[in-house]
Amino acid sequence: MKTILTLSALTLAITVSAQSAKEGDFHLDKEYKLSATGTIKLDVSDAKVFIVGSARSTVHVKIDRSVTTKGLVFGQQEFRVDVAEQDGDLSIREYSHGSVSGIVGYYNEKYTINLEVPQGASLIIDGDDGDYFLKSVDGSIELDLDDADIELTNCKGNRFDIKLDDGDLRMDTGKGSLEIDADDADVEITNASFERINAQLDDGDFVIETSLAENGSYRVNLQDGLVAMKILSGGGRFEIRHDNAGISTDFEVVERSENHTIVNTGNGNARVDIRADDARVRLTK
Repeated sequence: MKTILTLSALTLAITVSAQSAKEGDFHLDKEYKLSATGTIKLDVSDAKVFIVGSARSTVHVKIDRSVTTKGLVFGQQEFRVDVAEQDGDLSIREYSHGSVSGIVGYYNEKYTINLEVPQGASLIIDGDDGDYFLKSVDGSIELDLDDADIELTNCKGNRFDIKLDDGDLRMDTGKGSLEIDADDADVEITNASFERINAQLDDGDFVIETSLAENGSYRVNLQDGLVAMKILSGGGRFEIRHDNAGISTDFEVVERSENHTIVNTGNGNARVDIRADDARVRLTK
């Protein structure tokens, strides 16, 4: 009997800052204010995150975390999510202290975050693990994610700044400026009209369909993977520096050497610089 009591004292303990249906659960369902030009800052880990923009003026935050255990769970963890209105912005920050050090039996965690936001809101998201689904958000989007998959649907803002370590990014449109810093990631973007791109990738594919703007600037640096650009409209000059790379193009090759290729589309004055190290480059129209 003494042994059972000692083990029970070591089972998972979780404290929360919202109402709990049972130990280990966290549930929050509330509306928050956001200014017309406000930014939502989200800091979470290991969650499925759904963010949808619409013609609303407030932010509806719905968070559900359920922990199911059977048997013995060793360790102690404190968990909560703090939400704060700050000068017209909204901060949503996860707090977790301690850890589960061992399990004898069954442990399962389901964690989802659903945000309904004004369509013009901007986002700053810092996350570790999880999946992120963003739809119809037209403000600037800044993501810093590790081991995550990202899907952006109908997001029509003018600035996208994305850092991704180990994951995939999918976008079905985009305009303005795009900054990508990715390691071990695949990027696929369709139906875009960016004026500026700066993409740095190490081990992955960068596949994009975009128009080229007049005086547009586009830089892609890739090691070990594929750069595939389909030009929807516009044009310009492509300067490709390559090392152990295969290059295929639908456009005129103006100059080609072992480590340097220049391609001209015949119209437009955009500047496209591609650095491919042990990678393939494909340019199509």
